[in-house]
Amino acid sequence: MCGISSIYRYSKISESDITKLHAMNDEMHYRGPDDRGVWNDDICGMAQVRLSIIGLQKGKQPLFNEDKSLVLVCNGEIYNYIEIKKDLIGRGHIFNSESDSETILHLYEEYGVNCLEHLRGMFAFCLWDTKQKQLFAARDRIGEKTLYYAQVPSGVVFSTELKSILKHYIDKPQINLEALAEPIRYTSPLNKKNTFIEQIKRIEPGQYILVDESGIRQYFYWKREYSNHFVGSYNEAKEKTLNILRESVDICLRSDVPVAVMLSGGIDSSAIAALAKETGREVHTITAGYKGQHDCDERDVARRFAKEMGFMYHEVELDEDDFKDCFDELTQYLDEPITDIAALPQWALYKKVKSLGFKVLLGGIGGDELFYGYNYWNKLADSWKLKNDHNNLLPWKGLEKKIEYLKFVATNLKYIMLSGYPYKIEDKSVGYWTYNNYKLFADSSSFSFDNQVFHFSDVELDFHFKNHHNSSEIEQIYDFLFSKTMTMAYLYLSDRLGMGNSIEIRSPLLDYKLVDFVSKLPQGYKYDSNNPKSLLKDILSKIVPDYILNAQKRGFMPPPSFVNDVAVNYVYKIFNTDFKFYNSALADRILSLHLINNKL
Repeated sequence: MCGISSIYRYSKISESDITKLHAMNDEMHYRGPDDRGVWNDDICGMAQVRLSIIGLQKGKQPLFNEDKSLVLVCNGEIYNYIEIKKDLIGRGHIFNSESDSETILHLYEEYGVNCLEHLRGMFAFCLWDTKQKQLFAARDRIGEKTLYYAQVPSGVVFSTELKSILKHYIDKPQINLEALAEPIRYTSPLNKKNTFIEQIKRIEPGQYILVDESGIRQYFYWKREYSNHFVGSYNEAKEKTLNILRESVDICLRSDVPVAVMLSGGIDSSAIAALAKETGREVHTITAGYKGQHDCDERDVARRFAKEMGFMYHEVELDEDDFKDCFDELTQYLDEPITDIAALPQWALYKKVKSLGFKVLLGGIGGDELFYGYNYWNKLADSWKLKNDHNNLLPWKGLEKKIEYLKFVATNLKYIMLSGYPYKIEDKSVGYWTYNNYKLFADSSSFSFDNQVFHFSDVELDFHFKNHHNSSEIEQIYDFLFSKTMTMAYLYLSDRLGMGNSIEIRSPLLDYKLVDFVSKLPQGYKYDSNNPKSLLKDILSKIVPDYILNAQKRGFMPPPSFVNDVAVNYVYKIFNTDFKFYNSALADRILSLHLINNKL
């Protein structure tokens, strides 16, 4: 786990480029406090700061193949590196380090860019091929690790963090107002490529880029598919899903430093902890709660489960003092205005976990998105389906169609009368909790930058789910949650807040083999609108106790008073408006830290 940067020049690397690579390392030191390295030849430069997790003594980057014709910097973990390494050694490859990342180099020697098909993990990397004079940059399938890039005069620059590129390579930033407004309104960006700086783009999940003297080329090597192609019984589907989940937890525990499971008391984290115990390893769990009485505090459940399972149980308590400087601290590590308020307790938690000595944490991100765990979204999907079924019966020509329509009306009359089915499918459906605040903010807010005035009222944000003939309503809604909200907000924050405290966060429920398999199961196997996570609960029935499986879902959210205090007490530095809420305060703070201050 680390931070990486690279620069490719169509002409020649300059001394200024090398100086900038060192500076980019300095500014991401928290991502890699254990080691650092910079390398360059005449047209390519590579830089990395390292948080040592695997191969503590022999894992320094950049990494090289046997004849040093390939150079690699990689951020992340290749969980199946042991199996890959064994196969590659059998093919005659010689490894120079103990790093899991070195497997990428030798896979590239065997398969070229198709090496990506063999990698199981979370990663973003840049690989320089000195013979072909080609830079190969890629990001993992799900998007757990970020990689930004910008085409600059006579070259292309890449980095783990947007602000590194912005500070050192973008002299005159151009604002993409829509990309700035989206996370203020919806919590996360909706466009996976564009950032709020027009010149800086994201490599998208499951994408790779090639750069050489002919320019830049972009390709996708993975896309999530809903196919219903699984041929087998429900019990066979359960067994296969559990086997993949067990395998994912097992390989996610691979580490040369202490590992713990974040145990919330919910289904996902409890499943990971229980399956970790099955591997025979000693399992450390960390549970957090708030001082006083709060509905979101699940320590009693987690403590009971840990005792029953024999986990090494660690408890962290957060109080108001832990949140005092939280907002100012965490925003220093964000370079995009991702506005999920859950970031506040996450930051406070990771600060305390760091003092416990753990460098790797396993968490339950992805369980709700993969197994249909949100009751609100399930009901919204049912409403959307009902609306589509209604529309498909019109026009009602012919006796048979009329009879079918009358039966539908008789069954669903109350929904038809409400015209909501029972929920309306509209822009307000997405991030409904921020809808009114954003409207009040956007109607009166503007800011100036580089002699240009930007008005949020000029941006028309009106998201609607669109019907796709090849997937159901529930699949379309959860694909949105998976690829947008989870990837662009939850995983982004997990990376930034964890690495801000030099802690690596791993998500076993996002193993691409698990995602691929579950996505292709028949909908009837995995979705029950009246029972969120029905498949996962059934799979875990003999692994996780009923008092967890059947408990009401609770989230680890900060006390509302603190969130309100952040907004009330915040003084705008960039935005001109009288209306404030948490999302606008955070966006203003990000702009002031990483845009205005860096360009004064």
